[in-house]
Amino acid sequence: MPRLDLHLHSIHSDGRKSPEWVVQQAAANGAELIALTDHDTLSGVAEAQAEGRRRKVEVVAGVEIGVNDPDLGELHVLGYFSDDAPLHDFEAQLTAYRTERESRAERTVERLAELGLDIDFEAVARHADGGSIGRPHIARALVEAGHVESVQEAFDRFLRNDGPAYVARTLLSLRDSVAMIHAGGGFASLAHPTRYDDSERATLAFASAGGDGLEIYYRNDGPEEVANGHQLARRLGLVPTVGSDFHGLHPDELRPGSVPIPEPAAKQLLEILRGLAR
Repeated sequence: MPRLDLHLHSIHSDGRKSPEWVVQQAAANGAELIALTDHDTLSGVAEAQAEGRRRKVEVVAGVEIGVNDPDLGELHVLGYFSDDAPLHDFEAQLTAYRTERESRAERTVERLAELGLDIDFEAVARHADGGSIGRPHIARALVEAGHVESVQEAFDRFLRNDGPAYVARTLLSLRDSVAMIHAGGGFASLAHPTRYDDSERATLAFASAGGDGLEIYYRNDGPEEVANGHQLARRLGLVPTVGSDFHGLHPDELRPGSVPIPEPAAKQLLEILRGLAR
């Protein structure tokens, strides 16, 4: 059975591992094709693809973009591209996104200070190590400062979407994000639909925006969630996709390439992703 993983993060955004390490782990788990999908950046793709050639793992250029729906709040869209895709305008938009992410992180640090949790923004930037700054970097700075015992506690108590230190982002609309991915010749999939408050409404909004795929095989989602996802995908004409959403933040995370996907769905994805260049 082909094994794929189309949702992976590295140190180029909020992951803890290098692109090379991610590819090596995916290869060890028997992955045939993966996508590195760091937040708002394609900067780690070349490293991943170089390691993929050494490990005989096909690596697709990918990205994860935070978007806004006026009724549903923040959603995430995954974009996949061929190696020869015209991504200059896309990269310019991603650069603007990364600047906005940094501004949001600074505002979050200020909000935490108002709550009596002082951390230095320099510590947050150090954890990002030149990558796209995200909430996990702030969480790690909170752990380092002794305010919480774990990254999970930082999110549970302060950084979750309805938490006291949450700062909303200025984001593209769903329709604009899908259009931007399509303009680069890409394939757009809705990330982790089961994580949204209303999975069905989020999926309907994404399909209405012209999206292509739905991340049905995700992390530890159970049979009922997968079945519901399939029903929605069939009804809306979305292609089932697969991803571990690996970050390397927690010891119990699923490793890259370890989410099973049925052979027919895997073959359909392989055909689509390998056909992007055409």
